Amino acid sequence: MNILHFRDFQLLLLSQLFIGFTQPVLFMTQSWYISEMAPENLSALFLGIKAALSGTVFIGYMVLAGAFVDRFPRRTVMRVSQILAFLSIVVVSIFLHLVSGSDPSIFSLVIIIGLFCSFGIVLAQDQPNRVALVRDSLGPAMGSRGLSLFFLVLAIGGMGAGPTGGWLIENLGYSTAYLFAGVGPLLAVSLTFYIKVGSAPADRGAAGERLFNNVANGYQVLRELPIVRFVLFLNWTSIAIGLGVMGQLIASWVDEKLGFGAFDWGIMILTWTVGGVLSTLVIAGLGARIRRGPTLLMAVCLFGAAVFLYSLSRSNVFVFSFNLICGACFFAINALSTGIIQSVVENKVLGRVNSFVFMSQGMMQIAALLLGTLATVIGLQFVYSGAGLVILLFGIIMTLRNQTVRDFS
Repeated sequence: MNILHFRDFQLLLLSQLFIGFTQPVLFMTQSWYISEMAPENLSALFLGIKAALSGTVFIGYMVLAGAFVDRFPRRTVMRVSQILAFLSIVVVSIFLHLVSGSDPSIFSLVIIIGLFCSFGIVLAQDQPNRVALVRDSLGPAMGSRGLSLFFLVLAIGGMGAGPTGGWLIENLGYSTAYLFAGVGPLLAVSLTFYIKVGSAPADRGAAGERLFNNVANGYQVLRELPIVRFVLFLNWTSIAIGLGVMGQLIASWVDEKLGFGAFDWGIMILTWTVGGVLSTLVIAGLGARIRRGPTLLMAVCLFGAAVFLYSLSRSNVFVFSFNLICGACFFAINALSTGIIQSVVENKVLGRVNSFVFMSQGMMQIAALLLGTLATVIGLQFVYSGAGLVILLFGIIMTLRNQTVRDFS
């Protein structure tokens, strides 16, 4: 049966489209604001500080977020998280408007960075929840393929976000650009009133236990299933390092090394999401014919090589080409990781295990502080090239030595 015939899945894909647009616009606005307002030659350091604070908030709450996904009705969790997302966007937009037109002090910049970090709580709750809802809407047999389409739609949503966000920043200012992103959560909230799955807790016994026990039950899965541990290790390491440079420090790179403006950067983000669309299309199209373990290993190796070659590129043709490959690998790593985990983990603990997968995004933000500090000391060029080589070497070692992932189909 065609998975697109499932009405709840259709609505979840539509919500993913809205959120896929929102997150890049927020990321662009936050990163470009810090890059432009930070003291001269310290933008990478301030971006690293912002990333580390966001990552700490993200991981700190993620430990509980996965338990809430299984303990409470997932549809309700989605509704609440999107309402909180909209309120957070409005508050930050108002503050950006209040400080616009004046030279920012270090104090006001720190306040704004703290407000930016508050969105990490929303992301930590929302991501594992919506991924679990995909399985609820399709069942375990079709869940993995559904996730490929889920990440495909996320990439499609991001295709218009880069150019739109860049244009808004340059022409209407940071506050308006940030507020515009609030349209996504509002539309996603409206969809929750039509989604029928997730109306009851996935783990009906969780509410009768202490929250600590709920979290511990999630960690028990890691001890029992080696494939889950190894997939998490691959996901965490590659994304923490790769997105540390290609995500958190990218505003400094495109400004200092490539000489791009905000709109130019938006076009580059478009190539990243085009890569994501292509890779997830291939994964979804091949379906059960793809060997997910070897493909995940290949994506990690290719990600490292692409980051390294990107760091050496100055011609726009090569910059955009390697950026496209990086985007393709990033989306492939996430789609394959979550797909493998969905296929081996029980639904009642899926929210908790999903939360472990998305911890890589918090780790990436924390790693960015170290990378940003190194970039300030030894330069962005060495940090970018070194990050690509580390991921490539890690992928090669895992491919040669880890038979569990290599043989997983």
